[in-house]
Order: sequence, then structure tokens, then C-alpha cells
Amino acid sequence: MGSSIRLLSRPYVVLVALLAILIAVAELGFQMGFNFYLYNLLTKLGLDLPWLRTTLDTQQVQALVLALTLAIVFIAYPLRKKEREKVPLYDLALAFLGFAAFFYVVVVFPELVYRVGRPTMLDIAMGILAIALLIEATRRALGPVLPLVALAFLIYGMIYGIEAYSHVENPPARATTALVNHLYLAKEGIFGTPLFVMVTYVYAFVLFGAFLEKLGVGAYITQLMLSLLGKKPGGPAKVAAVSSALVGTSSGSSVANVMVTGTFTIPMMKRSGFPPHLAGAVEAAASTGGQLMPPVMGAAAFVMAEFLGRPYRDIMIAGFIPALLYYIGVYIFIDLYTKRLGIKPTEEKFPPVLRLMRSLYLLLPIPLIAYLLVVGIPPQHSAIAALTLTVVTGLVAQPSVSWTVKITTIAGIALLAVAIIYAGLNPYAAVITLGVLTIIIGVVLGLLLRGGRSFAALIYEALTSTSTTATTVFLAASMAGIVQGVLTYTGQITAIGFKLLELAGGNLLLLLLMSMSISLVLGMGVPTTANYIITSLVSASAIASAARELGYAPDAALLMAHMFVFYFGILADVTPPVALAAYAASTIAKSDFFKTGFHASMLALAGYLGPYMFAFHPDLLLVTVKNWDATAALGVLINFASGVVGMYSLAAGVTGYLRGPLPRYLRALLTPLGVVNVVVNPLQNPAVLIANIAVLTFAALKK
Repeated sequence: MGSSIRLLSRPYVVLVALLAILIAVAELGFQMGFNFYLYNLLTKLGLDLPWLRTTLDTQQVQALVLALTLAIVFIAYPLRKKEREKVPLYDLALAFLGFAAFFYVVVVFPELVYRVGRPTMLDIAMGILAIALLIEATRRALGPVLPLVALAFLIYGMIYGIEAYSHVENPPARATTALVNHLYLAKEGIFGTPLFVMVTYVYAFVLFGAFLEKLGVGAYITQLMLSLLGKKPGGPAKVAAVSSALVGTSSGSSVANVMVTGTFTIPMMKRSGFPPHLAGAVEAAASTGGQLMPPVMGAAAFVMAEFLGRPYRDIMIAGFIPALLYYIGVYIFIDLYTKRLGIKPTEEKFPPVLRLMRSLYLLLPIPLIAYLLVVGIPPQHSAIAALTLTVVTGLVAQPSVSWTVKITTIAGIALLAVAIIYAGLNPYAAVITLGVLTIIIGVVLGLLLRGGRSFAALIYEALTSTSTTATTVFLAASMAGIVQGVLTYTGQITAIGFKLLELAGGNLLLLLLMSMSISLVLGMGVPTTANYIITSLVSASAIASAARELGYAPDAALLMAHMFVFYFGILADVTPPVALAAYAASTIAKSDFFKTGFHASMLALAGYLGPYMFAFHPDLLLVTVKNWDATAALGVLINFASGVVGMYSLAAGVTGYLRGPLPRYLRALLTPLGVVNVVVNPLQNPAVLIANIAVLTFAALKK
């Protein structure tokens, strides 16, 4: 983990907030085309403002975002932990240089188009400065592991370049020029696919999630689940699983999920009788699944869609059954642990269900965004479109805001919608224009109308927290872009996969085990998105090749391979010794981190086995089924049911409890049966499934 954030004085807080707002302006204004859409709207309404037609290339927007990001990081994150009280002059200088190094690309980009591959000395100097400061900023914000990985690849790229230019004068200089040109000026390295996806898609979803959080949707979900499930045995733990799954539909971050739901559930679990480490483990395992749960999966899911050239809708649909199996597995483990520990229903009082049901409209943005994604609206447009409903529902739910403000604001938004319809904007332009104008009108009317300032403050907090949160995402994507850029520069992007394939002898199971190990080890210090990008570049092609040899359709093999490494990149959050989600949960639970992490990984065993299940039963990804008929549907149902049975056997074997304590010989039978059940296809060989059911039935009847 990186250094602690500085305790900034008010002037620096204002400066960081201003930089964060500028990131929001760059994202919403230029990247999502709001300025151009607004120009079209005003022109059709009779007002011509030519300056609104300003457009920037995607690489210019990415460079502008990184310039602002580096300025924020060098102000907010100290060189060392002990320097948390003030911002030294050298960090202000680094903030300025970091901004300048990337803003340079924004300024000279029009010229770069005409001199591609022929960089000037100033281009190279600024590129070296940008790469060096990017690595240092990432070290401060995310810790040393990812920068060290990127640095190792950079050294490899330099060695390769020196060898490649050994026949010309001054090979080191030529190699440096070629590598910096590739990573800094071209769209192959820093400005490659990972950062493109973060700037284009992920920022919009981080913004959507921030609005949901600030407007109280996450807290509402937890309160609703407590009212529905809290009185059951182990109720708070089951609430953690269900509410984390629901919050995860819009959060896309395991640590954020822990902080939203764990604040409520962990203390209640402890009061109901759960040991502190187990309370933290339950929340960590449940929250980690948030990045697996559609419709808004982790940021890596958007990168996957771009890598595969498929709409995000396909990734979302493919992730549904595996995520469901994950949470079923977590829930089964919680249920059996609750019974084994003899935890009784809690005596705490919860808000009446009927009273909470009156605010059920707060959840409307989640099914709306799911619908928009399924019907094929681009992800970033779907997120911005859902913001309109998010702001309206959040406004109605605010008890501190008067109905005069509520009605006036909603009326203003309705008038905007009418104006947009009258202007005849196309659907994409309409949803973005209305979404952004909704934010603006919410702030303006909130400030102008008495009693509305608290709501305007919530919108302001959502905008600033989005950009400051997104800085770490942008940094991780940039580092992953350097790794990807070096691999394309050296030509090793495909060679590594073939070497792995050769090492495994084409054996799919062995390749899966190797890829899992790479991903989990890498995940000890690398954020999940960067973990997925690096592991997919290294091993996904090898897995897909081995799967094709077994008769998988090419697109199904590739989707399965990428989904597999995506899963284990996320599961690193509950895998010791780092396990960031378990670390966050243990902080709330005041428990031993390693005990919390160990039990979290045990509760998440469904997640470790789930990827093997869809690797050997790719129909569970749904979009891999070409012809849907009764046979195909029945096959999916049988494989799903087989997975649930396997999870139950595994949970019973590990916890040692079913309807009562289990003897050792039954635990020794159930545990491997549950694992084997994952790999064996019940349609081709039903023996393992039958054995599972038989042993489970026997264990349940034996008291």
C-alpha cells in the first residue's frame, strides 16, 4: 500500500478540489462530448456559441487527465509517511513538473500527427520526465510493487532496444528515443488501451457510484437488508453477503464496498456472537464479490470488453451466473458457520420494513443502468443517463431539503428534458446532455434556493471524491500501459503465451493453475485492474489456445480465458498476505489481519473454484451458447445446479457442519467431492454429482 494521504491545510484542500473538478470538466466536457452536445442543443434553440465547439483528441484528454492527476498526487501524497503535516516546496515543484510533462502532449499533439516516429529532443526529454514522475506518483499512491514491475519491463525494453540498434551509432540513445516515442508519444504505451478505457468508461461509473454513495443508496441497501434478514440466526452476516452483492452492482470496488456496508454489519456481527476475525472475514469475502457482480463490475471488466472487442453488455451477461455462484457459496459458508458456532438471532431493533420500503425508489438507478447496458447503450452514456434518475431520487430522499427546492429542481430538470426533446438531439447526445445538466441545475438551484445548500454540497462531494478516487485508477492503468507498451515494442506480447503453452504441454488445467498462481502473486501488490491487464497479456492467449484444442469455439475460448484471469485478479483482495479487502475489514473489526485474511479466503472458496467451473463448463457464461433451445437451457441449469451442490459439499467439508457436527471421514469425503464436482461435466459423467448428492444426503441424515 502507498503512503498515507497528507493532512492538508485549507488552501491545499481547495487546490486539490479545484484540480479534481477540472478532471470532471475534462471528462464530461471533452471526453464525453458534452461541450459539443451542448453547442448543438443551444444552436437548435437559437443561441450560437462557437467557442463551445472546441474538441480534443482522446490522447489529449488522457494527457490532460494525467497532468491533473500527477498534480493532485504530489500535493496529496508525501514522499515518506512522516511528512504528513505540510507540503514541501519540492513536492510543489514535482506537482508542477508532472503537470507540465503531460500537458506538453496536449499542446503539441497537433504537430505530433505530422511527425510520427520523428520525435524532437524536447519530446524525448519531456517523455523521460513524464515516465519518471508517473512511476514516482504511482509509488506514492499505490505502493512500490506496480512501479517496480513497470520499471523491470522498462529495463527489459531498453536492453532489447540496445541490441536491436547495435548496428548503428550510439545504440543507447537510439533505443531510448524509440522506447520513449513508443510509450509517451504513440498510443501504444501510457496512452494505450488501459488508460483509454479508464478515461472513456470507468470514470463515468466511478461518478455514478459516488453519487449513489453520497446520496445514501449504499446505506439504504444495508438498512433494508438488516430489516429483512437481521432477525435470522447469523442475520448480520447474511446481511453482509446480500447487501454487499447489491451495493456491488454499482460500486465495482471491494474496499469501497467494505467501507460502505461493513461499517454497519461488522459491529452487529460482533455483537451477535461472531468472533472479530470472522466478522471481518465475512464482510471482506462478501465485498470482494462486488467487483464480480453485474451490472457494474470492476474496472477491469471494461478493459476486458475493449481487449476482446465485444460490447460491455456481453461481459456483464457472462459474469452473471459466476457471480451468483460466488455469492451462493459465500452464503452457504456463512449459514453453516453460524449454525456451527450456535449463534442465535440478534436482539437488536431494526427499522420497520414497511417504513424502509417507502424509499425503495432509491434503488431505481440500478435496474435502469442494467437495462441501458443490456439494450446496447454505450457504458459511459448509460452511467451518465442514470445520473439523472440518481439525482432526482436522491433529492427526494433528502430529509433536510425542503419540498420547495425538490419540486423546483425536478421541474427544472423536466423543462431541460422537454427542451432536449424539442431540439431533436440523438439519443446518445440527449442522455449525456440531460445527465450533465442535471448535475449543474442541482448545484445551481441548491445554492440559490433556501434549504438546498446541503444537497448542492453532496453533489460537490460526489464530483470531487470521484476525481480523487479515479486518480489511483488512472495511475494503475498508466503503469499497465507501460507494461503493455514494452510487450508490443519488443514483440513479446504473443511469445510469452506460446512459451507458457509449451511449458504446460498444452494441458488446460495446468495452464489454469499457472495463470491463477501468477495472478494471485501479482495481486499481492498490484491493483486488480493492472493485475488483470498484465496477467491477460501474459497468459490469456495460452489458455484460449489450449481450450480451442479441446474443441471450444474461438470466441468462447477467448472470453473464458479473460474471465478466468479477471476473477483471480479480484480474488487477490482476499488472498493473504496483502488482501486489501480483508485489511479494510480487519480495521473496522479491530481483529488480527492474518486471521481475518485466512478466513476471508476460506469463505471465498466459491470464488477460487468458480473460474474452474466456467472454464470447463463455458456455457455458464451464457453468451458462449450459440443456439438457445431446450437442450442448451437444460444444460446450463444442470451445470449451475451441479455447481451449487459442489459448493454445499465443499462448505460442509470445510466447516465440519451440516445439520450437526460432521465426523472426520465425512469431511474427508465431502471436501474433495466438492472440488472434483467443479471440473467434471455432469452431462457427460454424472457419477461425481450423484456421489455428491448421496454423501450429502447421508451426512444430513446422520445426526
